[in-house]
Amino acid sequence: MSTKRKTPIENTNSSKKLQTLEYYESREDDHDLDREDVTIPSFPGLVIDQILQHLPTTLAVSVSIFSKQWKGVWSSVPVLDFDEGEPYDNDEKLENLRRKKFIKFLRGCLKFRERDKSLDKFRLRMRYRGKSRNIEKWLSFAIERSVKVLEISLPRKPKFKYYCLSKTILNAKSITTLNLESLRITDDSTSHPISLPSVKTLSLKTVHFGRWAFSNLISRCPSIECLTLTSCTFAILNGTVKVSFCSLESF
Repeated sequence: MSTKRKTPIENTNSSKKLQTLEYYESREDDHDLDREDVTIPSFPGLVIDQILQHLPTTLAVSVSIFSKQWKGVWSSVPVLDFDEGEPYDNDEKLENLRRKKFIKFLRGCLKFRERDKSLDKFRLRMRYRGKSRNIEKWLSFAIERSVKVLEISLPRKPKFKYYCLSKTILNAKSITTLNLESLRITDDSTSHPISLPSVKTLSLKTVHFGRWAFSNLISRCPSIECLTLTSCTFAILNGTVKVSFCSLESF
């Protein structure tokens, strides 16, 4: 039995703004595409959905420029994947320009998708520069739509502290897979009630924990089955921490 694909959301004004793809036009070195030469084959709707779910949102949006069949389909795909890309070496001016365009694109996408009621996956990878308000807002967008898979990677510049994970994430009932990279979880973050009842897969890479943060976090993931730790740091403890992994299948 085939599944009926959702009808793409129509939003003329927002669509025109997104289709200008200013973000991509600023990165001609990364995307050597000639619109006149691009040919995209015809696929069934469900196949298109699957393809777009595995592409960064910037690419998923750009595809709609080249094919009428693909036009607007990205707006019905339950995946949002934002990746700022690697930094430009020794070119701060170009780096700042690209960042502004990336943030403008991200905001435009979220504005366009305001009517979404649910999300399967939300991924955010960008360099952290010490300001967390926008990041909190973007992550809240996903949590409010009962996201299932959440991936956050926020590598910092040396002069900034690591981003501190918000209490909003630590109380997301819908998350089943949580991947965190290059951030910190403080004792203060975990001193308030934590509830991650649905998390089955937890991946922690370059995460910096307060003295009790790790044990507080794990103890509030009763359904966890797979736990991965890579290059994490833990504050020194005076005493022993006991953590129960009743449901854990893979470490």
